[in-house]
Order: sequence, then structure tokens, then C-alpha cells
Amino acid sequence: MVRFGFSLLEMLIVVLLLGILSAIAYPSYQQYVLRSYRAEAITALLAIANRQEQLLADFGEYSADLHKLGVPAGETASGRYRLQIELLANNQAYRLQMTAQGPQQQDNQCRRYSLNQLGQRNSELTEPISCWH
Repeated sequence: MVRFGFSLLEMLIVVLLLGILSAIAYPSYQQYVLRSYRAEAITALLAIANRQEQLLADFGEYSADLHKLGVPAGETASGRYRLQIELLANNQAYRLQMTAQGPQQQDNQCRRYSLNQLGQRNSELTEPISCWH
């Protein structure tokens, strides 16, 4: 006589293996998602820097006015990074900084990005320049 189906022990082994695999895969997936949002901060900083240079060409100085820079909310579209603008040298220099907020703060390696008018990246931060790649 031939029996079809699975025994309880076989089912428990399969469930155990699935649990182990998911315990390994889920943290890797979370880190992948966090790394994917880094591009949003970099893209936003580069776009704002371009707008700053256009303002310098048009008006002779940089601006901290978020509306002029096309960033009405002061944060990225997903809300994972907040923008800070510091004007220096009588509005002839600037420092842009993106700081992780909310769930993005779990990204232990790259929580902050900065860019200045010379194009220097993370010049005064402890985060490595590899965060830009």
C-alpha cells in the first residue's frame, strides 16, 4: 500500500528551514532598502547645488530660501532625509547637508551627506566618501 502526503515531522522540518532562511534573508533585505534610499539624498543634493549655481549666475549670490531652490518641504520626497542649508561669506558660499530621519536612521554607515560650493563631499563629516557611490 502506497501513502501520499507528508508526515508531521517532515512539515516541521520544512517550517524550521523556512524560518532559518527568512531570519538570514530579512536583515539583508532591510539593509538593501536603506542603501537604495541613499541615492535619493545624493540626487537631491546635486540638484540643489545646481540650482544654487544658477542663482549665483542670475543674482550674484546663493540662497537659503527653500522655495527658490525648489524644495518646498525641506526634505526628500520620501521624507527620509532633511535638508539644511548654511550660507557663508556674505552669501558667496554654502554648505548643504542631508540628515537621515525616521526609518533611514537605521543606516549606520551613511546617515549624513554634505556638499559645498566647491563640490567637496562630506568634507566635515565622519561619514566616508564611499557613501556617495
